[in-house]
Amino acid sequence: MMYVAGLDEMKRLEKNTKTNKAISLESVKNETVQGVQILKIVFKSCKFNHSPAYMSSSDGTERPSDKQLNEGEKELTHICMRINADEAYTAFEERRNGITMHVMVQYLNRFIRDFMVLEGADAGCLLWASIIPSEDFLTSLGTTRKISSVELFVENKVLGSNYLNVLGIDNNTQEDVIVTVKSKPRQSIGQQFVREAYLRLATEGYEVSRIRIRGKDINKMNVTIDSLNGKKADEITVDLLKNGVVDSYSMFSKLEEVLGVEE
Repeated sequence: MMYVAGLDEMKRLEKNTKTNKAISLESVKNETVQGVQILKIVFKSCKFNHSPAYMSSSDGTERPSDKQLNEGEKELTHICMRINADEAYTAFEERRNGITMHVMVQYLNRFIRDFMVLEGADAGCLLWASIIPSEDFLTSLGTTRKISSVELFVENKVLGSNYLNVLGIDNNTQEDVIVTVKSKPRQSIGQQFVREAYLRLATEGYEVSRIRIRGKDINKMNVTIDSLNGKKADEITVDLLKNGVVDSYSMFSKLEEVLGVEE
């Protein structure tokens, strides 16, 4: 993100002549809030090749627009990321005239090869995103079309138990460990297996603090179902500036609350 934000305006601009839409990363702020790393991101976009006449809301009269066909009204999309050890939980502003998560991932993947080369790292990696459904865990599980992996977060003593008995533990081991079950290629883990595995671990006396499932929904979209994220805000109310544009400070304050971080 910081690499792309540091490029000049022309290099950051992406123009899609099929959809007549242009997008660019406008700004990124890297902050630490309550010990948590937060990225506050703003994308700008516009719809071009569209320049109708202006119409008055007072008397209905019209006048020609002075907007050029290569111009469009600037629209902002706000994104807030909570950076964890291996992932970035993202609260994404969804609006008709903004950009989507899919478009953002595609946009950033355009630049990641050059960035990785500069960092002297593997240039073959790509960014990947999935949706965490807002429904409760069991409901989401029931509507999942394909389950490719299941991650159970359990107490570390399960490693040395009669149930698993694969590894002893010491004071340097984290309190929770992740037990991962993966499906065979192009296959799916059964939903009943997920429920039984959860209950089996629980009844052995080991607390399952969290369960995370990765798979695809009925639309074949990548989806992540996480019991830790059962409560989500569907709508937020933010302040507007005098010209009707969203106040970014107000927006990010609310997005941080959605991520569970407040200044």
